[in-house]
Amino acid sequence: MGHPYLPLTDPERRRMARVIGLQDPSELFAIIPETIRAQASFELPAHNEWAVKKLFTQWAAENTPCSQMISFLGAGAYEHAIPAALSYLVSRSEFLTAYTPYQPEFSQGLLQAFFEYQSLIAELTGMDVANASMYDGPTALAEAVLLAYNASNKREFIVISGLNPEAQQVLQTYTAHLPVKMHYLALREQEPEVNASLAPLLSGQTAAVIIQYPDFFGRLRLTKELLNLIKESGALSIIYLNDPVCLGLLEPPGALGADLVVGEAQSFGLPLSFGGPYLGFFAAKKDFLRNMPGRLVGKTTDSDGEEGFVLTLQTREQHIRREKATSNICTNQALCAITATIYLSLLGPTGLKEVALSTVKNSHYLYSQLTRIPAVQGLSPEPFFHEFVVGLPTADASFFPKMKEQGFFPGYQLPTGRPFSTNACLLYTSELRTKDEMDRFCEAIERCVP
Repeated sequence: MGHPYLPLTDPERRRMARVIGLQDPSELFAIIPETIRAQASFELPAHNEWAVKKLFTQWAAENTPCSQMISFLGAGAYEHAIPAALSYLVSRSEFLTAYTPYQPEFSQGLLQAFFEYQSLIAELTGMDVANASMYDGPTALAEAVLLAYNASNKREFIVISGLNPEAQQVLQTYTAHLPVKMHYLALREQEPEVNASLAPLLSGQTAAVIIQYPDFFGRLRLTKELLNLIKESGALSIIYLNDPVCLGLLEPPGALGADLVVGEAQSFGLPLSFGGPYLGFFAAKKDFLRNMPGRLVGKTTDSDGEEGFVLTLQTREQHIRREKATSNICTNQALCAITATIYLSLLGPTGLKEVALSTVKNSHYLYSQLTRIPAVQGLSPEPFFHEFVVGLPTADASFFPKMKEQGFFPGYQLPTGRPFSTNACLLYTSELRTKDEMDRFCEAIERCVP
């Protein structure tokens, strides 16, 4: 057979068509409007296995591997050092081939790994309970908003500016069918005071306030006073983290009084990998235990008094009546969660703190060096973690290609007026960057800007 990816023979296809009453396979697409079908092409190329392999190899060669570049690009996906032992441990067949642990007597190892993951997330975020993971950060945020909506019976939400645009888009998609009102609190470019701007918007109908920590621009605007203000209004606080490595150094949101803490855990040992698969985490106060989406693994003792692990709570529509389900999420990114568990176990509290501290030192060193260049304007006067914003003198389309030719990914160009002035660029550093790399980057900036 010339095409091993097509398991059916032509006679088998003809026999199937006769059974379902088709004269031609194209009739299967008749339900699609003609205006769409007219623009579609069903003459897809067919190649054998070896031709496909050559084709994909050629396409792959057109990419520039991140490992060959010095990257200062973050904006929601972060490059951190991954311990060499991690890939070997997570590739063990007990983890790699395991599916949902419906039968606890056969799945104690997997259940214990999930329990350790939940424990680590709860400890890091300072919360009472965490579930056994979710798809990614944006969907975890959307599920937190749905929880607040269902638990409070209130319809208004406030999103403080600085939320990851991708998370905001997912949030809008999830809530489009609901009778909710989203208020987007737009702060001025260098306005440090959030409380004064937020207070007039809070009311008895406010279900929750959403705050990213650090925000998309790296700013550290979460304070105990801010969370107290939200609590006093009767609303819930939802904290979103894009890079929880920061919790190795910053005070956890739970210690400040947060109700729900969700986010993206890609930086815990998962590579950039063209955008996925990533890992969403979801942590909450114990008051919301029975409202949480996904699954929770618990520790118990059996009839012989031995320690054991079980699926304690499953609120997916796959397991209970749809109208009573808190979520329709049907996976838990198990392997990604185990990857994060192994990463955190290898580093330990001291190692994670060292990664966070090195990241902060590098980001502030780079910011200080860039802002010494006369043509570069510093736009991050507030405290920041590992991302910051600078203003460039030009929006010349050749800037980014020129920097790439010199071996650098220079950052993320921000849209005009969101919330910075024109030609603003968001940059990121991690523990991977050396002083020499950052100095050479500054020299390249000077050569590429007028």
